[in-house]
Amino acid sequence: MPSETNAAGLSSFKIAPELLKLIPFETMRRHCLAPVDLNNGKLRLAMVRPKDLTAMDDIRILTGHELEIFPISAAELNEILRQNFMDLAEHPVYAALKLESAAPAAAGSPYPSDPNAVQSVERLFKLAVEMRASDIHLEPQRQGFYARFRVDGVLQTIHGFPKSSQAAMTSRIKVMANMDISEKRLPQDGQASLRHGNKNIDLRISTLPGKYGEKLVIRILDKSDLALGLERLGFEPGAQSVFESLIERSYGIILVTGPTGSGKTTTLYAVLNRLKSPLKNVITLEDPIEYELLAGNSNEMGITQVQVQPKIGLTFAAGLRSALRQDPDVIMVGEIRDKETAETAMKAAMTGHLVMSTLHTNDAPSALGRLMDMGIEPYLMASTIIGVLAQRLVRLLCPRCKEQYRPPVRALKNLFPNREDVSKAIFYRPIGCEHCQKTGYRGRQGIFELLTMTEELKQKTHCGEHLESLRKLVQSQGLKSLRESGMELVFQGLTTVEEISRVTVE
Repeated sequence: MPSETNAAGLSSFKIAPELLKLIPFETMRRHCLAPVDLNNGKLRLAMVRPKDLTAMDDIRILTGHELEIFPISAAELNEILRQNFMDLAEHPVYAALKLESAAPAAAGSPYPSDPNAVQSVERLFKLAVEMRASDIHLEPQRQGFYARFRVDGVLQTIHGFPKSSQAAMTSRIKVMANMDISEKRLPQDGQASLRHGNKNIDLRISTLPGKYGEKLVIRILDKSDLALGLERLGFEPGAQSVFESLIERSYGIILVTGPTGSGKTTTLYAVLNRLKSPLKNVITLEDPIEYELLAGNSNEMGITQVQVQPKIGLTFAAGLRSALRQDPDVIMVGEIRDKETAETAMKAAMTGHLVMSTLHTNDAPSALGRLMDMGIEPYLMASTIIGVLAQRLVRLLCPRCKEQYRPPVRALKNLFPNREDVSKAIFYRPIGCEHCQKTGYRGRQGIFELLTMTEELKQKTHCGEHLESLRKLVQSQGLKSLRESGMELVFQGLTTVEEISRVTVE
């Protein structure tokens, strides 16, 4: 490919197979770049953001080559990626889909009259379940109606429907969710369910009016995932033992922190599955209730799940006050969003209840800072919090196509300055195959940072010490950070340095 690119020259450009092995498609798309040539150990990269130092460092670590950069427009990059990765006839995802184009609905009828719309929606849902997608995004644009799946936490464009399919498919999904199909100006929420093999799948559906029509997002809830035990979440043995001892206590607060999509709800459900018993009264306050805990033959277990409804005054705080009058042993609050909920939860813990909840923070010590920012009294925090678990989900390398490689020595020393065994470690990188839809990754695992309230930490918290002082204390006490936990998976050959860098913050 010549140094001076042009749109016409990109129409037939093909990335050499040896370069495709160096950098997977998902990495090219995220960093907006494409490999062009490899000559004398130097890799030439076309980049939309030629001054993106983070992207360059990631590629150096991934490939082990020095780089030569030249700029490229977003349109030119899209054309390269389309030519090399989006051939509908060859891509395994598109070959499995085989969707027909839906015809417009009959004039004056709000219901889809063409059976192709029903078939297209059914096949879309089936493919999403088979690909282990957690969400389906149906996005209307000027020229088409695009389906994207979130698989292992990352969105993938799956199919582009003709614009004529949009009205019929949208109406079909809204009918399934018992929504008002004549209302297209306001957002709506609904639920549906489907059967896939021996699985019962729940669908949470929401619509959002946009410039080119209603966007739909469908959350896929596989009830079989509810059977996850704590031992399958990815805890290291030592951390799991400590966490299990915390959840067996009769009172106190346990907080699970992380951004949206980090697996907090799954962890809390795994804990409740462990704790549920005819000898305990467990009450959950959720928004929304994602899974039914009383499934199968467990109807004798003492669990009550409550859906909060702020519109009628049933907030987390109000529900928590009412739950305390129900003689509970364990209370799970979906999220602490305000001072009132936090204070009520802490007072519940002080009066002999085990309370579990979530917060949105980057790491475990930051949970203490967030509560301080809410205005919670330090003595309440010191008296009630017994543990904080921060977590992330990292993608695991596809076992069928991962490839062994050796990063540059300088990069290894920068990444692992305190590891003496780094010279003996074996590193792997993603390649991509049909088994993993060409991404190089398949499945996810949790990484965790577990903070326990030691006596010294309680005293400093009670005195209102600044967050940075608390963070230095827990680090001196041996707190294993999310980054450190993730790097253990890298050394085990389960994931990549790039993936750990993507989901953690130093």
